[in-house]
Amino acid sequence: MLYIQTQDYTVVPNQKELNQVSVQRSGKGLGPLDQIFWMRIALGMLGGFVAGALGYLSSNPQAFRSGVGICFMTYVASYILARWFIGQHLPPTDYRKMVTTGLAGYVFMFLVVWILYNTSVMAGQTG
Repeated sequence: MLYIQTQDYTVVPNQKELNQVSVQRSGKGLGPLDQIFWMRIALGMLGGFVAGALGYLSSNPQAFRSGVGICFMTYVASYILARWFIGQHLPPTDYRKMVTTGLAGYVFMFLVVWILYNTSVMAGQTG
């Protein structure tokens, strides 16, 4: 139970008031920076799959360079998409956040999917 204590008395809000507060805090959906973050997570997964599917496997001596190139190109594409579609809803002070939001998650998801794809393909080839 949530108690709000003032100087003179304690107020116990009912469940309807608590629901209204939680709806006001949650808003109508994801904010612009959250949309950028999840878009980059999805594009990181897609980029990792594309890097593996195009034949950039570990037996290829240029695999690392080509995979990193695909990673870089899809990240630049995510910035362009964020700038065109989501950047309109950001204040000018948050433009720098469009570059950095979701960077670590993007790189992590790209590497995880790329490694899992290559592992599954190599396991199919060897055994």
